[in-house]
Amino acid sequence: MRLFITSDKDFPVDKDLKLKMNDAFKLICDEEEIKECSINLKIMSDKSMQKLNKNYRSKNTSTNVLSFTNEDISKTITGNLGDIAISYEFVKRESVELDIEFDDHMIHMLIHGVYHILGFDHNNNKMAEIMENKEIKLLKKLNIRNPY
Repeated sequence: MRLFITSDKDFPVDKDLKLKMNDAFKLICDEEEIKECSINLKIMSDKSMQKLNKNYRSKNTSTNVLSFTNEDISKTITGNLGDIAISYEFVKRESVELDIEFDDHMIHMLIHGVYHILGFDHNNNKMAEIMENKEIKLLKKLNIRNPY
């Protein structure tokens, strides 16, 4: 299980946060019984996130997290589940507004993004509740308070 983290040069991710994010990813894989997998995570600016959101969701605004499921035939060979993009600036603002530690909110966005890749969404109340409960359970195991 590997989480490959890269970031725009203006938004470096410190070693401590990278370790926490890797721990969170391993926990999700254990909880969901996923073996031999990887995800690519890119930490980026609001401007870069806005471009992605416009290109892939036709929304000309930034957002906190976007997920892209690997639907290529290489998935069975490489184990790469997909890509996640997180806007550093957006999450920073949200963490202040919501009075949540920045690292905790970044980890939550990673978990949220992984669950999207695994097929969960919040398009209807039942699925949203299932997804949120899974997130809350994992966050609790990581000693992060319930953000909902």
